[in-house]
Amino acid sequence: MSNLRIRFDPANWYWLATDGRLFSSASGTLVQPDDTTYVAWLAAGFTPTPWPQDTNNVQSAAALQDTIAPYGLFANLSYYAASARFNRETGGFTVGGNLFPTDRDTQSKLTAAVVLAQVNPSATFTWKLADGTFTPPLTASQLISSASAIGAFVNALFAAEDTINQGITSGTITTRAQIDAAIAAVT
Repeated sequence: MSNLRIRFDPANWYWLATDGRLFSSASGTLVQPDDTTYVAWLAAGFTPTPWPQDTNNVQSAAALQDTIAPYGLFANLSYYAASARFNRETGGFTVGGNLFPTDRDTQSKLTAAVVLAQVNPSATFTWKLADGTFTPPLTASQLISSASAIGAFVNALFAAEDTINQGITSGTITTRAQIDAAIAAVT
């Protein structure tokens, strides 16, 4: 008997659902039980992990995503699209030569600043940029314009994700590269 210990490799693992669905983290897709890579993996002494269950004891894609997300993996192309959109959404946006941070906290603060700018049109705003520097004082109308541009960018990204998911459903989007291109095209 060998002392060989099999090590879990989340980037090259399989999860098996009771209904026969078999997910390969290496390909990021469902595979058939006769998939040659899977058969070789089994022959090497590995055993698939049972597909995780959600709070309703359903072996769902969401439960699988929750399990593999910490490893930077995706249960399907829709989860990948959501991640690509989120990363672009929160990665900053340039308005008037200023790279504004666009994390969720900053988006919320910009919304509050817009309300203040509408209530007090004579207010000025100094905003911390993504590189840690500050804008010169912005007028209320400049702040509203900047926040509107950022909001339009975020909205366009969500619209792109919706279009991507429609393409995934229809079969016209089948690769991560297509998703990356669609997200990158949003300006």
